[in-house]
Amino acid sequence: MHVGASTRIEAPVDRVWRALTVPNEVTVWDGVVPLDVPVDYPKVGHHARWRSAFGPLRLTLHDHILVVAEMRCMAATIDLAFVHVDEAYRLSPIAGGGTMLVTDDEVRSRVPGLGWLAVRLTRANVLSSMARLKDFCERPTST
Repeated sequence: MHVGASTRIEAPVDRVWRALTVPNEVTVWDGVVPLDVPVDYPKVGHHARWRSAFGPLRLTLHDHILVVAEMRCMAATIDLAFVHVDEAYRLSPIAGGGTMLVTDDEVRSRVPGLGWLAVRLTRANVLSSMARLKDFCERPTST
């Protein structure tokens, strides 16, 4: 089942790319904590592990990088608990120096009969994550 979102971010593509790919920045806006993330993340073939909160639970998110076209797109498979997501981000510059970020996800449940819940949880997470990413990237940076 498909979950997607388009987010207009008033920040240049390189700023948004950095927020998506630099582990310390990902932690700030997404709340995940790197457990085992390769130093030169993201590269095709990398398997990164992040600590993710799900209510009171602390779960390990597995992030397998499939495609990287620097500052244009990134695709990965994401596994968290019973949810499997084929995830893709596409970044495009827009007039005025901003970025259009498109998130395109195919969501499955690894537990039969829970596809509806996997989609519901993923949709809520994608929408809140994109709002946090937008806010993070649009903040003035300290020099």
